[in-house]
Amino acid sequence: MYGEFATQQYANPGAHHPQAYVAKKHLWELHERMGRVLGADPREIIFTSGGTESDILALRGVMDGAKAPRNELVISAIEHHAVLLEAQRMERAGASVHYAPVTPDGVIDLAALRKLVSERTALVSVMYANNETGVIQPVNQVAKIAHAAGARYHCDAVQAFWKLPVRPREIGADLLTLAGAKFGAPKGTGLLYNEMTNRISPVIVGGPQEWGYRAGTEDLCGMAAMAVAMELAEAERERVWPAVAKLRDRLEDALLMGLGDNVRINGRNAPRLANISNISFLHIEGQAMAIELGEQGFSVGLGSACAPGETDPSHVLAAMGLSWEDAIGCIRVSFGPDITQAQVDRLAALCIGNYKRLRGLG
Repeated sequence: MYGEFATQQYANPGAHHPQAYVAKKHLWELHERMGRVLGADPREIIFTSGGTESDILALRGVMDGAKAPRNELVISAIEHHAVLLEAQRMERAGASVHYAPVTPDGVIDLAALRKLVSERTALVSVMYANNETGVIQPVNQVAKIAHAAGARYHCDAVQAFWKLPVRPREIGADLLTLAGAKFGAPKGTGLLYNEMTNRISPVIVGGPQEWGYRAGTEDLCGMAAMAVAMELAEAERERVWPAVAKLRDRLEDALLMGLGDNVRINGRNAPRLANISNISFLHIEGQAMAIELGEQGFSVGLGSACAPGETDPSHVLAAMGLSWEDAIGCIRVSFGPDITQAQVDRLAALCIGNYKRLRGLG
């Protein structure tokens, strides 16, 4: 399908000639297909370049039009940097922003959130599942708190889609972010779900595309690929991820057995996505472990790929109460749908051996 749109359906949907009219028809069909996956109206789908743009469009789109007294923003302390840094930018510009704390397991503190959300709140932004720990947030309850105060709720569901059922209306989201790269679509594709009655301000101006919310000629190739990826991801979710969760637990159990109190699994006592394990190796630097594993054929992360500094301690782990020393020893392991038991067992053995060697214990 990608090739068809690149070689045959390449016209600009916004132009006015026969080929453009065909492209416009296909554009509407792509909105329909993604809308069906999300249980949404096609007009509630705004195509973007990815999760970061969608998050910023949601926050700025609502807050730019907010007026006193309802002009405050509430986010969780563990949001992705796309939300966090945009909120901090707004704060420097004079906006009132509140940061809801999380428990030591990385779950938003709902009692604290209730105290922060008021008749002055315009928007609450809390992610579905954390990108560093995989901890799943109680999004339905967050939505109820926001709506009870008359505020709108934005959910960054970038990590959750493909691993969890994601339907904005079912979780109470007025706005919801997806990124194609997280479920097999091309990098540089994404969308923002915006509930039909919401009127938001555009961030990219210059044309009427995407219902007037996102100017610029639409990338039909990328959108077609994302539509296919969404449909495939939705179809295989229940088949793939339960098995991956068992392998993730196998890795964590092996590390705890082999290293005992020298390792901590962050967020392990909370509901988590199947594909993420956030591990703190105490008394060493996570970067040293990541380098060793990289040379041994395993690519692991130190936190978020969008963090401002590669070696900065994670703001997520800090919000969970970890010390600087424990946070700096963290690595994030992400599992693909085709991970095998042999790979998991080899990774566990390498982590244990590397740790002992880095600490001079073996």
